[in-house]
Amino acid sequence: MKTRNHHILTIIAIAVILFTSIQSTIAGNPYTRGIGKYPGKVEEYKGPQLFRDSSYHNLALMHTAMASSSESYDLTAQLVTDGIKTTDMPSSIDVSINDSLLSLRDQAKTFDGNIHSYNTLTGEKTLIQYDWRNMSVHTDKLKFNAIAIYHPEKATKGFAIRVLASDDGKQWRQIGKVSSASLPGTATEQKLSSDPNKFEAKLLLPLREVDMTIPLVQGHYRLLRVELEMQGCAYWRIFENLFTDDETGMIPSYQFGSAWVSPRVARFGDKAETQWIYVDLGDKAEVQKIVLHWLQRPQEGKVQVSDDAKNWTDLLNLPAKGSLNEVLDCRGRGRYVRLLMTRVNQSRQYALSELEVWGRNGLTAQKAQVTKFTGNRVELDRNWELCRKGSDHWISATVPGTVLASYLNIGAVPDNTYSNNMRQISESYFNSNFYYRTRFTLGRKLDKQEHIYINLNGINWRSIVKINGKTVGRTDGAFIRGRFDITKMLAKGENEIFIEVVKNEHIGPVKEKNEFSTDLNGGVLGKDNPSFHASIGWDWITSTPGRDMGIWNHVFLSTDKGIHVSDPLLTTTLQLPDTLATLQPTVNLKNETGKKITRELTGWVGDIYFKKTVTLAPYEQKDASFLPQETPVLCNRTMRLWWPNGYGEPYLYDAGFAIDGDTVRYKAGIRQMEYRDLDTDVKLYINGKRFVPLGGNWGFSEINLNYRKREYDVALKYHRDMNMTMVRNWVGQIGDKEFFEACDRYGIMVWQDFWLANPWDGPNPTHEDMFMANADDVIRKIRQHPSIAIYCGRNEGFPPQTLDALLAKSTKALHPQSGYIPSSADKGVSGHGPYRIMPSDTWYYNRQSGKLHSERGIPNVPSFESMSRMLAPEDMWPIGKGWGQHDFTMKGAPDAVTFLERMDTMFGKASNARQFIKWSQWINYDSHRSIYESEHKYRKGLLIWMTHPCWPSAIWQTYDYYFEPTSAYFSIKKACEPLHIQFNPLTKDIELVNIAGGKHTLSATAEYLDISGKVFAKDEIEVNTNDDETQQIMKVRPVASDSIDVWFLRLRLLESNKVVSENTYVESKQENNFKALHTMSHTSVDYTSDFSKNGNEWMGKIVITNNSSVPALMVRLNLKGNDGEQILPVIYSDNYFHLMPSESKTITIKWNNEDSRGCKPVMEVSGFNL
Repeated sequence: MKTRNHHILTIIAIAVILFTSIQSTIAGNPYTRGIGKYPGKVEEYKGPQLFRDSSYHNLALMHTAMASSSESYDLTAQLVTDGIKTTDMPSSIDVSINDSLLSLRDQAKTFDGNIHSYNTLTGEKTLIQYDWRNMSVHTDKLKFNAIAIYHPEKATKGFAIRVLASDDGKQWRQIGKVSSASLPGTATEQKLSSDPNKFEAKLLLPLREVDMTIPLVQGHYRLLRVELEMQGCAYWRIFENLFTDDETGMIPSYQFGSAWVSPRVARFGDKAETQWIYVDLGDKAEVQKIVLHWLQRPQEGKVQVSDDAKNWTDLLNLPAKGSLNEVLDCRGRGRYVRLLMTRVNQSRQYALSELEVWGRNGLTAQKAQVTKFTGNRVELDRNWELCRKGSDHWISATVPGTVLASYLNIGAVPDNTYSNNMRQISESYFNSNFYYRTRFTLGRKLDKQEHIYINLNGINWRSIVKINGKTVGRTDGAFIRGRFDITKMLAKGENEIFIEVVKNEHIGPVKEKNEFSTDLNGGVLGKDNPSFHASIGWDWITSTPGRDMGIWNHVFLSTDKGIHVSDPLLTTTLQLPDTLATLQPTVNLKNETGKKITRELTGWVGDIYFKKTVTLAPYEQKDASFLPQETPVLCNRTMRLWWPNGYGEPYLYDAGFAIDGDTVRYKAGIRQMEYRDLDTDVKLYINGKRFVPLGGNWGFSEINLNYRKREYDVALKYHRDMNMTMVRNWVGQIGDKEFFEACDRYGIMVWQDFWLANPWDGPNPTHEDMFMANADDVIRKIRQHPSIAIYCGRNEGFPPQTLDALLAKSTKALHPQSGYIPSSADKGVSGHGPYRIMPSDTWYYNRQSGKLHSERGIPNVPSFESMSRMLAPEDMWPIGKGWGQHDFTMKGAPDAVTFLERMDTMFGKASNARQFIKWSQWINYDSHRSIYESEHKYRKGLLIWMTHPCWPSAIWQTYDYYFEPTSAYFSIKKACEPLHIQFNPLTKDIELVNIAGGKHTLSATAEYLDISGKVFAKDEIEVNTNDDETQQIMKVRPVASDSIDVWFLRLRLLESNKVVSENTYVESKQENNFKALHTMSHTSVDYTSDFSKNGNEWMGKIVITNNSSVPALMVRLNLKGNDGEQILPVIYSDNYFHLMPSESKTITIKWNNEDSRGCKPVMEVSGFNL
């Protein structure tokens, strides 16, 4: 039974509220919102402002609550302040194997919808038990999928599988059985280790695949047990024990109950008996009354207050014998209110449905206002409200934004990027439909022929759209747009837009990371694609409650006269080798009326104008093209071409189309793409030049979909600065136009995936029609961008045949002159990593596929400052669960053990976090340089995993979540320069690489320096070079002296005595053993700094000189403000470099004034031995 806080809204409504703003007003604030706060620009942040509310009200309602622990991912602290009260204990489940309770992260492995996850049961007689509390499952069968690993000489008496049920956990009755004198399932040729905990073993045993359905006595059951008996069985791996049609019937996340529940303690007096839960009121508040709605009340406890959530003052003791609904008068002041519970009752756990804190002050979100529609278009990006289906409490919503982002922005849940805060947010709460509403008025009278539309650029997952209570349309799939004519449904005065956002059908269970494992990637959410599949959890992103559902993209109202123009396309044909361009502009037209329409369509590209008459049948939609043979002005034009980064300028023309007052404007790039050998050895050509894709994968933009134009601009500008030429939109997870616009601006080409993770990471989509409707719409939407290089059907696998054929057809029809490949790692391209530190950097040189390689990477630990932003202080050292929660795990694809082993070889064991992170930058630098430089053997292209992090991660990235470039950023920048000199450790050659540097006559030098920085040998050679070649120009000298353990190899390319490429390697007698560097003296460097500001841009010039007799190694510049905090984002011309005695180096720095916080710049310099 549930009741809700109807009276709270009434009290707030009639109270005299005195609001005091505690945020900067949007107008006039020249600075961004802070490091790691996205969207960063104040004007791009659409969340509500928060105010101090001096009325008497429930201060805790929709405020962040945190708990010491929770029984499940559903029953978290968040639920005590959600305004929903219940008197019933909520649903949960315990899964045990042979009476041993599984950890929370492993409990759903046999019913999570992922056929690759499993629980292991050992022995000839074994069992797995499912104990649902406060729910039951209705079943008449068990779908059983497993493998049995067995000793063949002992397995002579067949098997038996029994299913039992119980009402009390003591008396069990059999409800189903299958048995045979033969062995179960089918034999395979595979063998596995005799030890389930080891992948490699001396003894390998055969396995049998078992896939069967066991009939059961139909009924509703709360306790179920599956007993397995097989003589000679070493162990079972059960992939699926499914009692219902799919996972949704067994997972408690689909049975919402609003209460925080603590884990049950094993016995009275356990340390775990002490639990706490506190609420953050947002600001200091006067606390006058506490109201507690218990389900399981403690026998002992107290209420406390604090200003910092660290130092607590007792406010009152809980009565020894109180009621389940307690009203406690008190007087106190503080920002945080905590319940400290120290003694459980007979249930051995605590359960609290709601915590109310009544008083004054605290923070309240600004209420939504009415939007006034004037002109021909208005963005509906403010004044929305949001409500969970089944509740009646509306909150201020953020649009565009996910549902979860709205709760984050009003302070209802904690910052989910910090520490393990994500697991304080309830899975089941956000596994619900949500309602959005906003109001608007017409500020002008519509013309007779005028139509008004609501435009929806992206809603996850489905939506039902109503105007003034009448349904006008729906959207299906996360990436499809919706445009609905609402003219006839408008009322005089206020109009209400009401959108029901429909949740995913298959959210899948949480993937919880620990120090050892990131858990399995992906899962059953793939059935719902197109969706934000990554939000279920991967080894680089954590499971996100709500799976990023919500109105995540722009919503706006627009008008036209019944004919709409959209989705432009410009195809180019060049008279190669000449670059005279013949253009074919195309645009989509839609007749929104029931009448035949004939109108004049005009278009332009730069100063080229063209027009023609078009006719549309009633409600017809079609593409209209200006054919060159019919439009001479488009033929053989001298145009400025769009080039990828490093090949030329990515020039963009102003372009557009107009018809009957409706206009679409876009930035057009003039370029011609050509594709060769797509099935065998992919080669891309642009404007007649072979194009070498160098770049990386983007798995997701930002975990809460909070990126806007500023963030995309920063990230893609970083890619340009790293000399990259391509990014991959992995599994199509980025749908923002601002991403593609930034790629156009900076010359970064896009490998565009569709929404199919590899078959291991998720099932095929259930709704193929919906999938293709989204695919066609996305192709139409992004085809205007010259940065689109190639489309790909599936990550590391092939799409279902039906989808593969349709995707190939759609890309060809809707985006002419584009290429399509079915798989990211097969046929014409290669992939599949690796993703860990390899035993030797020569590994990469030895294993080049000779094809464009789509994924390869290593963990990349960010700076100490960034790690401190993402981890709680107690988690910084030693490396453990906190690091694992942010992806740095000892096993799995990151395989951080290999990272630690490399560090042990190079420098020894680190003694603290600062030292570990400092040494990590050396590994980051050298290994990423090797990954890219080894690619230059064939120059077919490489996309690392990954260039971009979507949340605070300690592994795959080039800059971190806070936009600080790592050392890998600078080694990649060096390795990918268009004209480059490098050392090949496999062949011992010095190589000259010319990707797109043009013809040159150069001087190449190789200097050999000892540990003190003195040159003991030097070689020099003259060399000619041209585009698209790698030359072996000289051999590296052997350094055979027993007295030299470590030395430096410095390579330079010079043209007219000017250095065009410089590359310094640290070499050692024993590969990667740099321990001799510890014998070097610590030193210091001298530097001068000159900073100047021009408009919004700051420039810095730092001249660093090593006046000592000792090399300064891995010198790091760190721009800060005079407040002591870093200034980010920032572009350094170089960083993490070696400076020999008497050498100077000039570094230029650029950053935007909006990121400065108004601080004066200060330069901090550190290094390996500084």
